Amino acid sequence: MTHALYQDYLTISTCDLADALPRTQFMDFRIHPLWADMPRVAGRAYTIKCAPGDHLMVHKAIYDALPGDILVVEADDQYAVSGGNVCAIAQQNGIAGFIVDGVVRDIDEVKALQFPIHALGVCPKPGAKKILTEDLPTVTVGGVTVVAGDIIVADNDGVAVIPQAQAEEALLIAQQRNAKDAGQTLTQWRQNHHDNVQAIIHALAK
Repeated sequence: MTHALYQDYLTISTCDLADALPRTQFMDFRIHPLWADMPRVAGRAYTIKCAPGDHLMVHKAIYDALPGDILVVEADDQYAVSGGNVCAIAQQNGIAGFIVDGVVRDIDEVKALQFPIHALGVCPKPGAKKILTEDLPTVTVGGVTVVAGDIIVADNDGVAVIPQAQAEEALLIAQQRNAKDAGQTLTQWRQNHHDNVQAIIHALAK
């Protein structure tokens, strides 16, 4: 994947991607932005699985991941996997954001950093750093199977996972949807919407 491709995905909302991907590629609504007006992020998935109650692999990943990567973390919801300092170092190292099927802490510090995190929520209690697990190319986060190298797009509407093999096609479909929406006024959209709804009702009433 090229840097230009990730930049193109930054211009596309998760709603635009709804026409390009099946429901199975959008994470559960519980994986949500943890602070208001979070900027959209798009980048390569760097996958991590934490042992229950442990977050060593996240601490390792903030040094191993490449600039522009998004950490996609399979964890539990009992202990925070990251805090303000971890997010600050991740940001310094060029990591674009975290997607966590679990909880984090120090959310006020994270917000002050303007570091994007989508997660289940927050918990003051941190996990341990005692268990080194093997690097896993595939994790399950928000009900979606994420493979290392997939493209992640996350914004205020949710998180989309684009498989590498579909990256070009999904982008094109989403761009076409975006251009279509931008090219019509609300009056035009209303007329098209009205006509479409009436056609559906007419067909179903037969």
